[in-house]
Amino acid sequence: MMNKKERVCAVLNGNAADRVPTGFWMHFPESAFFGRQSVKAHLEFFEQTKTDICKVMTENIYPCGQNIESAADWKHVQEYGEDAPFIQKQAEIIREIVRESADAPVIATVHGVVASASHTLLGEPRYDTVGRFAQLYHLRTNPEGIHSAYQKIARSMCCMARACVKAGADGIYYAALGGESDCFTDEEHAAYIAPLDKMVLEAAYDAGAKFVVLHMCKPKVNLKRFIDYPCDIVNWGIIESGVTLCQGRELFPGKVLLGGFNNHAGALISGSQEQIEKETFALIDEVGENGLILGSDCTLPGGLAYARIASVAEASRRYAEEKAKRGGTNG
Repeated sequence: MMNKKERVCAVLNGNAADRVPTGFWMHFPESAFFGRQSVKAHLEFFEQTKTDICKVMTENIYPCGQNIESAADWKHVQEYGEDAPFIQKQAEIIREIVRESADAPVIATVHGVVASASHTLLGEPRYDTVGRFAQLYHLRTNPEGIHSAYQKIARSMCCMARACVKAGADGIYYAALGGESDCFTDEEHAAYIAPLDKMVLEAAYDAGAKFVVLHMCKPKVNLKRFIDYPCDIVNWGIIESGVTLCQGRELFPGKVLLGGFNNHAGALISGSQEQIEKETFALIDEVGENGLILGSDCTLPGGLAYARIASVAEASRRYAEEKAKRGGTNG
């Protein structure tokens, strides 16, 4: 039987694994946002959910040192180096988790440029409708000013990515926002966002990241905006985008697909163990075992029973066993 790192590496290398890996994550209670409590919460989650990709959440977000209310306020956005406290605090969490998760691939969450920009808005982190369209209005009102701020943010997130890899993270999970078709236009995304997103991703690779997970989030996301982003694994909201895993495989040829389960409703959230197994089997049958990691559209709701998440890994194991008994193939 493969360990978690071997299983994920096999899939990344285009080889057969002993079963289809899983990758799930959730935000923990505020009491476990930082320090040793964060490390403990992650380790318990990894162990009890049997997830193969061990994603480290980050609540050490881009500092909100200013209240940006107008387009002119973006000139106050600060640029940070690797020694910034929020970066070093996150690196220490990763360092401790890596130390205690030797048989599993650990990936560090890096918030994308637009997501990080949202952390500076209106006095509090927000990417709701008001926050999204505030960025859009400010960009159209003061394109040079907000682009300069985006560049500062991108360089800072390059430092975050480098620090995470230096701390021992095997890979980076890049949360890309700004791809929604009802907000920035294709031209605005291509001019102001995509080049900076790619800069952060390249910085992660240059620092030694073994792989990058590209997460494309929010309703009406236009996945075509991301098809040339450097990455190894792609994850998106199937329900929000309307793009199935099989359709995504056509958009991102050669990439590993991560997802399949609805993170708001359905078998994983409220179904029986039998229903979870049935959906797991159906997903593997639909997509094939090769180049697939079972996961969800986005972050799972906090408080979801860990045993429910572990049921997916168990169902994946049973699928592999049944296939072996049949002597069949799927891929």
